[in-house]
Amino acid sequence: MREGRSPWVLVMLTLVGLGCGDSESGVGGHPTGGGNVSGTTPECGALGQACVGQGLDAPLALGGRFEVAVASQLSGASGPPVGLEAADATVLSATETSVEAVGEGASAVLFVGPDGAVLDFIHLWVVAAEELRIMRYAPTGVLLGRVQDSVQLLPGDELLVSVDPYANAQPLMGNFDMIHVVEGEAVAVVPDSVAAWYRVVARAPGQATVVFSALGLEERWDIEVLP
Repeated sequence: MREGRSPWVLVMLTLVGLGCGDSESGVGGHPTGGGNVSGTTPECGALGQACVGQGLDAPLALGGRFEVAVASQLSGASGPPVGLEAADATVLSATETSVEAVGEGASAVLFVGPDGAVLDFIHLWVVAAEELRIMRYAPTGVLLGRVQDSVQLLPGDELLVSVDPYANAQPLMGNFDMIHVVEGEAVAVVPDSVAAWYRVVARAPGQATVVFSALGLEERWDIEVLP
């Protein structure tokens, strides 16, 4: 089964010379250089560590993508139509509403108005994911930490987890396809409706292995359900 990850990013363009507002960095923690971006905030469908509480202060995973919604703030008038362009097509591929990481490196994403006028831009870093980490959450959504390679549960127990890409111990951003396979009948894995959480339910005593695959990586998780 395939699931997606972090949905879209809202980018606010301030066209009245108000400066950067409270946004001091673009994706990956590097200066935007645009001077007009008042905020870049991911709409977190997942409670991934790379998303919650960090804004866009993380690189984009190679092969990842995100949708972009642009909102203009223009005093006394509506904002102009805005499209997206990538400064370096070997790093990023941009459509009118989305950005995809196609190569490692850095590139600016240009917010282009009528007649090709560049209204603003942000910089994105792209790196290849080195590992997948399974992160556990409390029912309230509070991050509890990384799960162990093997766990023991009792019938009826439930775990709420997400699967996040990392490189150099840093969480990465991006929307990407995820495949999960359950080997054994001791547990069931139910993807959340936001397509980035997984509810792992212990069904019956026995052994099971859950395998998550994404971005060319694989993470195996052994689970034992005790009698």
